[in-house]
Amino acid sequence: MPHRHVDEQLSGFLDGELTQQQRQRVRLHCEECAECRHKLDDLRVLRERVGRACLSDMGEDEWRETMNDITVRTSRSIGWLLFVAGLLAASGVGLYHFVADAGTPAWVKIILVCVYGGLAILLFSVLRQRLIERKTDRYKDVEI
Repeated sequence: MPHRHVDEQLSGFLDGELTQQQRQRVRLHCEECAECRHKLDDLRVLRERVGRACLSDMGEDEWRETMNDITVRTSRSIGWLLFVAGLLAASGVGLYHFVADAGTPAWVKIILVCVYGGLAILLFSVLRQRLIERKTDRYKDVEI
């Protein structure tokens, strides 16, 4: 069996994704071929190292406390406030120029107002529903 075929199957061999026949071929080939055996050993070592890798020394409870800190909540609130204020200001300026533009036909303006008005109503209804749900959700503090 050529080396390139075994190379393509080494990862599947380690992950247990090969059929019994394919596993036997890879195993027999690796017993005879030092290069493929070395690649398989390298993949095993890499898999073990990745499995032991830790992204943070911080525990889950400590991480949760950090993410719910008053500074984080305040900055998140300020960020949302600035975002919404900027969005409303940009929408207001755009709406003013849209209404004041005499070159746009009235039927186009009516269609666009209907489309964007409908989207705005849908957005507000979903936001309202989410806020009500957030207050009454019995399972919001359940951790999996």
